[in-house]
Amino acid sequence: MKNQFIIILELLLIAVVLFNFSGCKKEEEPEWERCTDCSLEEIAGTYAGKATLYEYNTDSELTNQVTSEEAYLELTGSGSSGIAISAGVVNLYNANISAGWKAGQSTISSPSDGEFFAEIWRKGDQIKIKGFNKRYHFGLKVLKSLYDFEVVKTE
Repeated sequence: MKNQFIIILELLLIAVVLFNFSGCKKEEEPEWERCTDCSLEEIAGTYAGKATLYEYNTDSELTNQVTSEEAYLELTGSGSSGIAISAGVVNLYNANISAGWKAGQSTISSPSDGEFFAEIWRKGDQIKIKGFNKRYHFGLKVLKSLYDFEVVKTE
């Protein structure tokens, strides 16, 4: 009888401890949100991350696909309402793009050097940019390559 009482007491103690810990909430990490109020000063800088390069022939057939963890993006102001962008993967792909910019935009787009589109995201004080750059075969509206990237600001 004494052993049963000790076992019941231990089970109750364990139940109380588990109940108390189940009520503890971890500090939730903020989610990435579209940055609708970022300034050029906030987004300008150097980014690093990952990318996939898809290459196509003139028949629109995929001929090569390379994924890399060494993607980069550099954004700098250009004039009063523009952005100069350098995007790529070292020794694999590079594009230099000019785009317009208005404060409060959450996207960057440009027909420069093919077609460029990127979304700006924020989590706390971190900035992330994800998007793509398309290039077409010279003189044709046939896709030559698609550079798909996701990079986080490092400087």
